[in-house]
Amino acid sequence: MTIFNIDQWRQHVALDVGTATTRIATGNCGILEVPSRIGSRRALRDGVVVDPDTTVQILQPVIEKRRIFGMVKPSILGCAPSDASESERQLLTDAIMKAGAAAVSIIPEPLAAAVGASLDVSSPYAQMVVDVGDGVTDCAVFRCGKVIASYALRGGCCRMRRAIATAVASERKTTLDEEEADLLLRSYGTSAGEHPAGMTAAAALPTVLEEIADAIDIFIRDLPNDIGCDIIYSGICLTGGGALIPGLRHLLEERTGINVFTAAHPRSAVVEGARAILPVVVMLNRWK
Repeated sequence: MTIFNIDQWRQHVALDVGTATTRIATGNCGILEVPSRIGSRRALRDGVVVDPDTTVQILQPVIEKRRIFGMVKPSILGCAPSDASESERQLLTDAIMKAGAAAVSIIPEPLAAAVGASLDVSSPYAQMVVDVGDGVTDCAVFRCGKVIASYALRGGCCRMRRAIATAVASERKTTLDEEEADLLLRSYGTSAGEHPAGMTAAAALPTVLEEIADAIDIFIRDLPNDIGCDIIYSGICLTGGGALIPGLRHLLEERTGINVFTAAHPRSAVVEGARAILPVVVMLNRWK
């Protein structure tokens, strides 16, 4: 007879390790956010781990806080881009384990985003989500609880910031740091406004945004006719921090001819979706 079953006490935690920000959620508590870098060292690039040691250092303090009695390690449900290779997914899993997890399971990021945006992924009719993150733009179509098509473009808000910084430096001979470029990106987007730097920023974005819009448009056109008809009817759900960039939603609507709507809380959709999926993973015992 088991007197003390550790699994009865173990916490189950949702984790979104993003290129810019790492978010962690458990139970009914709020979402904890920490930067995905230490100083100038970045843990991820283009949505995947490139510096395992830095990733471990970022995750260790937040995972240790989820230990019960300071001893019982939590089980972690993490997320990875839909096109992440086996080795990229393994790097993420290894980093989470080294940071103090008892077990790890990884799900596709856009699936978590769709659930977090309250899409009915179990519907027999296809649903589509576009998750525009800092390092990757991930598109996926769901039907009957499964990902039936996906496409990831490595590059997101980070490329937009770089384009703005380069344009401002070239035209106005002014160097922008990352925070300043991000402020211009989120304040103006494709709308120049009256701010001189805002005009320069808006002029710098079309090249990057057109590439994202083209990729999404091609992805939709390559879908089977019946799936495409479902998407035309249900629309495209936009999630991720990029969903808040002024002008992006309108650009995607113009390019695809399909209604595009933004999730209620696009920045936290992935981690909220992972938290909602946790009970299913626990029930099926999919921990590795």
